[in-house]
Amino acid sequence: MAILSTAFGILFYLLQVVSGESGYAQNGDLEDSELDDYSFSCYSQLEVNRFQHLLHCAFDDPDINSTGLEFEICYQSTELKSHNGSLVDVSCLSLSKLQETYLIKTNKFLLIGDSKICVKLRGRILTCRKMKIVHIVKPEAPYDVCVVYREEANDFVVTFNTSHLRKNYVKNLIHEIAYRQEKDAADWMHVNLSSTRLTLLQRKLQPNAMYEIKVRSIPDTDYFKGFWSEWSPSFRFRTPDTNGQELSRLYGPASQIIRRLWSNCARNQKRT
Repeated sequence: MAILSTAFGILFYLLQVVSGESGYAQNGDLEDSELDDYSFSCYSQLEVNRFQHLLHCAFDDPDINSTGLEFEICYQSTELKSHNGSLVDVSCLSLSKLQETYLIKTNKFLLIGDSKICVKLRGRILTCRKMKIVHIVKPEAPYDVCVVYREEANDFVVTFNTSHLRKNYVKNLIHEIAYRQEKDAADWMHVNLSSTRLTLLQRKLQPNAMYEIKVRSIPDTDYFKGFWSEWSPSFRFRTPDTNGQELSRLYGPASQIIRRLWSNCARNQKRT
């Protein structure tokens, strides 16, 4: 009987040790953390402040309890001075928490090699993802969208600006221009182009109608890849009434003849 009691005692002790090492029953927070989904997404923006780059991360579940959770980026290499490292002079960097997102602005990104981004709770790694900073680039949104009507050409010239024209990296972008009649909320027309200028023919738009237009961008190189930017602020413009234009075209020559005749009559009266 004593032997049986001793055996049960040893078994109970071992179960306690195993549960303690795995983080269960010894720490309630860690126990709860095993049940949560810590999947996350990140994007980078390069040269946001001269030579500084931005890394932005957030959990995919917006309702997750992020209290005490931290983000850390390290390079994948095991040697600090390896040429395959993605950080300069440091092995890891911690992201700052801003409400429900995490970010860091630094000039320590080398823009080569792989990085390992991890979620940690009091120093304990919960999950990690391997990423390349240059493959998660999200361009800054275009701005200064403008539409100018050219009556003589019967078209509209769309122009906009982007900060990437002044950057050393991610200069090549594809821009998506979306426009619609304001009364047709879901009927967007889309045009992709690499320049910052587009011509819309008047005959392809409805006359005397209010239109909304906006632009977004995405990297267009093999090295820099990533996601669509946010949409630019919308610009609104109205197309002219073509009925008035048709009357002008119809009576335009006649009015010119009348003006010439009137001018000739005036000259003759002065002579007499």
